[in-house]
Order: sequence, then structure tokens, then C-alpha cells
Amino acid sequence: MGCINSKTLSRKALLKLVQKRNAVTIIYDEHQEIMNMDLSETSRFSASTGTLQRSQREEEELLFEYSRVVLSDETGSCIPTNASYIDGFKDPQAYIALRTPDSESTISNFWRMIWQHRSKVIVLLDLPEENQYGASFWNSDEESLLQVGKLSIKKFRAHQNHPSFEIMSVLITHEDGATLQVSQFLFKNWQRQDVLPSECDVIDLIFMARLYNESAVTPETLKGFKSPVVVHCSDGLQRSMVFCAVDIGISSISNRGKVNLYSIVSNLRKERYNCLYDANDYGMCYLLLYYYCMFYM
Repeated sequence: MGCINSKTLSRKALLKLVQKRNAVTIIYDEHQEIMNMDLSETSRFSASTGTLQRSQREEEELLFEYSRVVLSDETGSCIPTNASYIDGFKDPQAYIALRTPDSESTISNFWRMIWQHRSKVIVLLDLPEENQYGASFWNSDEESLLQVGKLSIKKFRAHQNHPSFEIMSVLITHEDGATLQVSQFLFKNWQRQDVLPSECDVIDLIFMARLYNESAVTPETLKGFKSPVVVHCSDGLQRSMVFCAVDIGISSISNRGKVNLYSIVSNLRKERYNCLYDANDYGMCYLLLYYYCMFYM
């Protein structure tokens, strides 16, 4: 297996790698090395892994217990979720990644999670299927109100438009009068399989989400607290983790002048089980970092 340090690339080396004729082969071989890594020392799952054949849904529901997000309800009881803490470039638990909520219970837990973590930015990377629980709330053309226990969640219409994403304001109010203002990014052009967004649109999304997260002023931020950015997609394993990997990679390039995507993705796979399992997603990470180096530096 290749040495992780040998895969650290300067900006110039990254550009040269992606421009090589055999770049696809190199990148796909690199991804295969990651997939062959032994994670047995960290593999304490939230569900039994003894079954040889698991459905896609069952595979998506497996989590590492040490990175699982666990909430508390009004009575103090623990509520396990399908979300995982993800470390950022410098900050631990810089993100929370999960599958898009698709039921009454998961949507309720989603907003409890936002409130308890004081998250100011949500990034939604797919358009959820129409369902009786979430359809109206995710619709950016409508204002809506949702009650979750002691929380009242009011969503306003999109207040800023971009060719590929919208930004909606969400106000969460606790029954004791405390509030939390949240910006929800709804990315519209990322299909799961054969239609990918432009590199420019994804990088714009990353920088806009950063801007909103860093500029939001709350009592917590004034004390130095950094809330996690919540990122979700249909399975919580592909698009969400591409977003995290590229955001971390961009920070590495801008701060250190070099990046090691191999190391970044290897670490992400220790935090969210089976994430970035598709070599095409790994290749997309390289393309996005290439585009950033070529046109944003």
C-alpha cells in the first residue's frame, strides 16, 4: 500500500496529476487502496455487521458509535440519530453529516439536533422525495411552520437566488423565548448518478456556506464556540461527504499550499461508515480541487 505522505501534493503537482493522460487510472487505483484499508480497530457499529448480505438501506444505516450524534429529549433521554460528527481542517466536529430526513420522527430529530448544536448553516444537497412529512417544509417557494416539542420552526421563502442553489432563512423559537437564526442552502443541480453540477457551482456553494457560518453572530460565537455545519443528502455518504472532503481540501491548499486527498478521505471513512465508496465521487473531489487551484488562486 502506498505511503500517505507520498500522496501530498502541492498546487502545481495537483494540476499536473489531473492533467496526466492516465489520471483516471491513478485516481481510481488510489481510491481502491483506500477501500482496501482495514478499519477493524475502529469498527464498532450501531447495527450488527455479521450479516454477509445487507440491503442498500441497511448499509446506509450503519454508523460508527464513537462519531454518532446522540440527542437528548425534554426528559433527558438519549435519542440516537443516523448523523455523524465529521472533523474539519482544524476544528473537531466541524460538520454533521446525515441522510436527508424522510419521516416525521427523523425530521423532528433533525430540528432538535440543529437546536442543540446551535448550528447556523444547513446544506441540503438533494431534492427530497415528496412525502407527507417533509415536502412542504423543504419547498423553497413556500413559507411554513413546524412544531417539534418545545420548538417552533418557521421557514421563510428563499431570500437569495443563485443559478444552482437557494438560501432560505429559518427561525427556531423555543417556548422559553430563546431563538436561533439558521440559513438553509438548497442545492438544486446535483443528481445522484449521471448528471453532475459544474465545478464552479459547487465551489461557490462551499464558499457561500462558509461565509454565512463565519459571519453569523450569536452569544455562543462571541464566546468562541463554533457550531457544526449540517450537511445532508439522500444517503449521507456521497454528496455530503464530497462537500466535506473538498471543503477540507480547499482549506489545506489555502493554508499550507498543499493537499492530501488520500489522507482526507481515509480519515472521513473512519468517521462516517462506508462514505465515499464510489470511485467517481473520489474523482470528483480531485476535479473540484483542480478547478479551485486553476481558477480561484
